[in-house]
Amino acid sequence: MPIIHKIEEKEITILVWEMTETLEELQVLLGRLNISNHTSEKRKKEQLTTRLLLKEILPNKTIIYNKFGAPKLDNGQHISISHSADLVAIIISDEKTGLDIEQISEKTLHLASKFVSEKNLINLNKEKSTLTWCLKEAIYKWHQKGGIDFIKDIIIPEFFAKKNGKVTAYFREKN
Repeated sequence: MPIIHKIEEKEITILVWEMTETLEELQVLLGRLNISNHTSEKRKKEQLTTRLLLKEILPNKTIIYNKFGAPKLDNGQHISISHSADLVAIIISDEKTGLDIEQISEKTLHLASKFVSEKNLINLNKEKSTLTWCLKEAIYKWHQKGGIDFIKDIIIPEFFAKKNGKVTAYFREKN
């Protein structure tokens, strides 16, 4: 089981899995799960891996979705799911939560004008644009209701990217 990262703090658990298995190997690990609603092999593998991660933490729980498509658990706990490249991550919490992972690339830099205000586009590099995207996507997932303008509703003051740290964000003017 290629869980490559695990964080357990207070009332949260985060697991990250590196998908190195074939689709068939993942199906053997999990057993029967209907994945026919996904057309690509990558999406099928992501769905199976997400369920394997959940099984590692809460073996008898099921992911359900609210009317906005946000996932939650059938026991009332909260879950957020993310995938990028060959990684899949989940966070389980008693509180509403959001998680996002993203491979650092030029892609977020090219799309930055869609989620970063014009004044903050200055001196933006691919690392900082990727981190900004992840922060905003995690807040979007925490909100669980859609209808968010990433530029107007989620404000992230100027920060310096570093290996570890905290960033304050404002969602609809609330800290």
